[in-house]
Amino acid sequence: MARVGQAAELAASTDTRQRILAEAAALFRRHGYRGTSTRQIAEAVGVRQPTLFYHFPNKQAILEELLALSLDDSLAAADRAAHSPGSPAERLYRYVVGDLAALHRLPLVLSGVYANDVLLSPELSHWADKLDVLYQALRSLIDQGVKSGEFTAIDPALGQTMLAGVTLAHIEYAAQYDQGDPEQLARAGARFILGGLLRDPSQLAELEQLV
Repeated sequence: MARVGQAAELAASTDTRQRILAEAAALFRRHGYRGTSTRQIAEAVGVRQPTLFYHFPNKQAILEELLALSLDDSLAAADRAAHSPGSPAERLYRYVVGDLAALHRLPLVLSGVYANDVLLSPELSHWADKLDVLYQALRSLIDQGVKSGEFTAIDPALGQTMLAGVTLAHIEYAAQYDQGDPEQLARAGARFILGGLLRDPSQLAELEQLV
């Protein structure tokens, strides 16, 4: 009985933590990170502030967990894609499909997390650094594709910026619409990106068969 009670308590605690993240993310989108208070988050969740502080010591800790959910796996995947052997086009296509599908599957609204003024804060500089490392990996991958002849002669920085724009568009889309299969939405994004980068557009059909 004691074990059953502990399991139920743990499940309730985990559920509260997830609800805090979800409600905070939604409030960050509506009011901005700086315009949202821990009191507002607690009220949205339906708990008192001491309960919120039991799970997160402050608002920054909530934001950092949201950033970790959004960035950590994406950064690892981009690094693998940039440093693996094989076709740059195939590696980029796999990365984009996996990254966008994961974003669409998250039960969180992340569009308020990436406001420029938030990541420019000194206390969050390590997250801005992580984002830059991710962008460097993507620039490297695009540069490999240009040099191999698979991609058109584009400045890798411009290609990466365009890719980031598509990713942010998917994050915003996910915040407004809850319909659609994550895999299909991700493939639509990958088609859009690779269709603009590939020197030979017919290669896109081959990539879609491979991944």
